[in-house]
Amino acid sequence: MELDLAMLPEYLRQRHAKIGMFEPETKLRIEEIGDGNLNTVYRVSESVNPERSIVLKHAPPYIKILGPKYPLSIERLTYESRALDIYNQFASGTAPELYDFDAETAVIAMEDLRDAQVLRADLIAGKVDPAIAEQMGRFMGAVHRHTYIEKLDSTTAQHYRQRFANTTMQAITADYVFTFPYTEHETNFWTPGLQPDVQRLKADTDFLQQVENLKQIFLTVQQAVTHGDLHTGSVLVQNNTAKVIDAEFAFYGPVGFDLGLYSANYLLSYFSHQDTLDAQSALKAAIARTWQTYMLEFRVDETLKEQTLQQIFHEAIGFAGLEMLRRLIGAAHVRDIEGIADISRKLSVERAALQFGLTLVKQHQSFRDVSAVLAML
Repeated sequence: MELDLAMLPEYLRQRHAKIGMFEPETKLRIEEIGDGNLNTVYRVSESVNPERSIVLKHAPPYIKILGPKYPLSIERLTYESRALDIYNQFASGTAPELYDFDAETAVIAMEDLRDAQVLRADLIAGKVDPAIAEQMGRFMGAVHRHTYIEKLDSTTAQHYRQRFANTTMQAITADYVFTFPYTEHETNFWTPGLQPDVQRLKADTDFLQQVENLKQIFLTVQQAVTHGDLHTGSVLVQNNTAKVIDAEFAFYGPVGFDLGLYSANYLLSYFSHQDTLDAQSALKAAIARTWQTYMLEFRVDETLKEQTLQQIFHEAIGFAGLEMLRRLIGAAHVRDIEGIADISRKLSVERAALQFGLTLVKQHQSFRDVSAVLAML
């Protein structure tokens, strides 16, 4: 079933007992919000009391931005609902409250964070909150620790593997992060003038081998419940508090993938602020704090071997480099850099970020810690 604005009032009347927010006779205001590529998102509020509201997220049976010619399983919201359960269980307060999940129609009803804004917008404005960096490190550390395979009995580990076997969305990520950006693919684009840099990248055999190695880690390593798309557009912030959203890519995979993607988007913001030293300094400090908090939370019981932690770190750095690169030359760019109007300045930012991302990928096994990475900036 595919829902649109006209169908939603009747859907809500039928579902009111499960959602538990509005009575059938309540007069409602429904508006489409958000600008996601995959799903439609609606805010539903009482007409006489607009502060009383919820958010409905609906997965049509195709990629929303591309239309019905590009089918996509609605099961993606099943994994998001499961992830929200995990987040609210092990990292309470770091995700919207889940009110209802309708698997048949592919609709999640959840808390409306109406006064929050995406973290990316804050970073673009040069507002870098260390409390947010710390909360995100704690969020990732807690979720990974409680679902980490080495800390679980075999029955529980198998339970998580089965509930987060999100192979369809994992395959999409494999294509758009690890494959398409480095081939001649129709979805790739970049700023005119960056072509020579892109061609050198695609001809670098050492780099391409590292990409393939990291892709195999992404596809085969099963460590813990992983968000799978944790960038600064997947975090809402308000009053020094962070809430993680958009977990339809959640899968049981390598924990370094979350760390890498999240750090990479701070790094992209860092390069976008090339003329603002205060913002760059704050962004570097925030990246370091996220890592430090993560390590404290993740290894709280000290059961993980130092070698395991080092390997997670190395993989995360490699993933960070690939995330930076695909945001420059792949299908999905970031507003931090796309919003730069001066083309010569934009090219300067992109060349610097591309070179840094390339270095992270090629040398990810050689960095000692996050300080060594930040020292290169």
